Amino acid sequence: MASQKTLLLGLGNTILGDDGIGICVVREIRKTWSGHPRVELVEASLAGMVLLDVITGFDKVIVVDAIMTDDPNPAGFVYELTLDDLGEVILPYASHALDLKTTIELGKRLGYKMPAIIQIYAIKIEENTLFTEALTPPVEHVVPILAERLIRELSSLNPS
Repeated sequence: MASQKTLLLGLGNTILGDDGIGICVVREIRKTWSGHPRVELVEASLAGMVLLDVITGFDKVIVVDAIMTDDPNPAGFVYELTLDDLGEVILPYASHALDLKTTIELGKRLGYKMPAIIQIYAIKIEENTLFTEALTPPVEHVVPILAERLIRELSSLNPS
């Protein structure tokens, strides 16, 4: 898609240590990337329906966020996911409890222009309740690696 409008969305909370990994990756990209006319970089500590305002109108959204899993992969492992990997749409108990897949489905049902492509880079973390702005070493290690990878991907987009 030559005129594809892309959003790189770094999610998290930077005062909860590793939970801020998505925002840290976006900040790392901003240090060296010269930009692209069809790409926006956004940092957000949002969830649920408020994400609709952020993602509406984009053709492609790349989400970078933290994830906690029970699998044996170590902290800092990067999962590449799609919406289908996130399971079923859930009926939330509150608007802020909407997961990403449910938010996208709600946007479609409301007639919003939802992204056709959603890529998710989820970085495994082990702790998200400590008040600190520091990342743990295994999670911090992945920041420049993932940032460089995303810069290559974003730079390869057609600028028209």
